[in-house]
Amino acid sequence: MMARPAHCGASGAEGLRRIREIERRRLSRALHDQAGPLLCSAGLLAEMLYGAIPSPSPQQEELFSRLRNALESAVESVRLLSQESSPDLAGRRGLEGALATLAQAYGAELHIETLPGPPERLSRSLCELVRDALLVCDAAQGPARIHLTRGGVRVEAGCEADEAITGALEAAALEAGFGFSFRQVPAAVFEFHLEENA
Repeated sequence: MMARPAHCGASGAEGLRRIREIERRRLSRALHDQAGPLLCSAGLLAEMLYGAIPSPSPQQEELFSRLRNALESAVESVRLLSQESSPDLAGRRGLEGALATLAQAYGAELHIETLPGPPERLSRSLCELVRDALLVCDAAQGPARIHLTRGGVRVEAGCEADEAITGALEAAALEAGFGFSFRQVPAAVFEFHLEENA
């Protein structure tokens, strides 16, 4: 049996990252170009239907009000999902804006210290690591807190992560060029630290 070349692990991780980026781009495009316009069209049709009623009854007024609110809420949800699924969220919104979008999408608390931002390539990697950690929290339906500090980002999850997930986050952090630490206190805390020479 032939031994795997040493670079296979790194190229496999890079290939997986690229597949995830393609998936996010497809999802973002579908939400932005298909679901969003369809919901807006439904809103316009509902308004036209409402305008065609000469004298709406109180019940009809109530129903149309509820329909408007539901459509507006759906449009806002699609808009947020489209932004959150963007493959280059940090490149488009900056690290702080990207973390704010992720916090809103995952219902997480966000605390940001005033600090100079890391280089753009590190911001992008850090954003992806935080997104991965939030996915873990979301899957376990635990509350999450994001803390952006001068040294990096800490994601506090109200859940425990198994060894496979912890190992995957550690591998992703090492591939991105960050130091990584994980601890239980008692809930999971994922810390992604910027290296001093980054």
